[in-house]
Amino acid sequence: MQNFRRFTALLILAVFLLGTPSTFAQKAKPAVPYFGNVEGVTAKQLKDYLTFIASDELEGRDTPSRGLDIAAMFIAQHLSSWGIKPAGDNGSFFQKVPLRRLRIAPEKTRLEISGQPYLYGKDFLASMVNGEITNSPMVFAGNGWVVKSKNVNPYEGIDVKDKVVVIVNGLPKGVTNADLQGPDGGSYSSPNYYAQVNGAKGVIVIATFTLLANMEANRWNAVEKGIVQYGKPATTAIAIPTLSVTPRIASALFQGEKTSGSAIFTKNYTGEAMESFDLNANKRVNASVTTKTENIFTQNVVGILEGSDPILKNEYVAIGAHYDHVGMNPFAPGPDKIWNGADDDGSGTVSVLSIAEAFAKGKERPKRSILFIWHAGEEKGLWGSEYFTNNPTVPITSVITELNIDMIGRYQNPGDENHPQNKRLPKPHEIFTIGSKMMSSELGEISDSVNKAFLNLNFNQEYDGPTHPGSVLLPLRSF
Repeated sequence: MQNFRRFTALLILAVFLLGTPSTFAQKAKPAVPYFGNVEGVTAKQLKDYLTFIASDELEGRDTPSRGLDIAAMFIAQHLSSWGIKPAGDNGSFFQKVPLRRLRIAPEKTRLEISGQPYLYGKDFLASMVNGEITNSPMVFAGNGWVVKSKNVNPYEGIDVKDKVVVIVNGLPKGVTNADLQGPDGGSYSSPNYYAQVNGAKGVIVIATFTLLANMEANRWNAVEKGIVQYGKPATTAIAIPTLSVTPRIASALFQGEKTSGSAIFTKNYTGEAMESFDLNANKRVNASVTTKTENIFTQNVVGILEGSDPILKNEYVAIGAHYDHVGMNPFAPGPDKIWNGADDDGSGTVSVLSIAEAFAKGKERPKRSILFIWHAGEEKGLWGSEYFTNNPTVPITSVITELNIDMIGRYQNPGDENHPQNKRLPKPHEIFTIGSKMMSSELGEISDSVNKAFLNLNFNQEYDGPTHPGSVLLPLRSF
């Protein structure tokens, strides 16, 4: 918490200097430096804010979610009480970010084999692709993979056109992911790809032990949680439905055939070769997969502390953090089903909030305005920051820099230097700086001079470059 508080206080001073004309920031050397309202940030304040933001009640702040909405209201109410101006949509602190949620409609998703109906979520699952299969015969094709480098082709001697391809989930014996290089359809073909380009109507996959063990979780993901998308609708290369079925259906499929469903399941488990063949022509598949799309929203939270200079207040120093995390999973092992996100990025979220409070309550404001912004959807792919960049609520050319704060709540404890994960954490009295030299030499000089005059933390610039294998590339969130 001490590192946490020190870094937050340091940013206040850096922003205070950035908020003045650059000539002053670079040249002025007062005998007694004024560090702004750094005492306005306390360890207790940060802890109190973080205790709420990372609480179980906020359910991991997934994008979108009820917990993230509550966090947004919490931030906005504090900004309002401190006199910070709304800078979102329609005079609010919220900038709406449009999303889509795609889910399976279980009541309209059905499977029938030779007149026997089966229940979605109990007997089978389906890919998130709308499709119809009408009175189609079936053909069995082993694992279904074509791998040229291994001379694997289960389709020799069979024709999949206008049929449903039945396969067993998994790679053929002797094939690994290392053999699947390049685009699908090149040196290899996945079962779904081969089926589609060769005119099949769909694919039925006999489930593995893993899929069977997670049947209810997969149903929940498809029906309740769904797939959330941002931006242009994603196009899928596979447009035919894929159905994953239980042993009950597998037994029905292979009843009366040259091999049984249980024998095929065992052969797949042991890696024994499986012969491809057409199933009895009297066996037919009827199926339909129906999805539903809902237009929904999440939000960035945006506020402005107006600068003191009548001209320079039209320029902005942005201070931001993402306030989302990855939510919860009711099917996660163990009693704890919530990923609280205290460090990632609850620490950055409450740091920006504390900085906003310190500036709002300080005796002197910087000459330039400060744009405070909390982005949603970072964990999904920088959604909120991309949306703000493309739809800024202030002139984007007036934002002279952004200081982004992410994961500053942890550092190494004694012995962590040899810990497989914790050895990557900063050491006590150290922070990682990313982009101060890569994006702007002037920003780096100001940051260094402020640090040396104030807390003299160790700036670790290990990640400050696009070629570093572990680089987070935080400037991607910048404007």
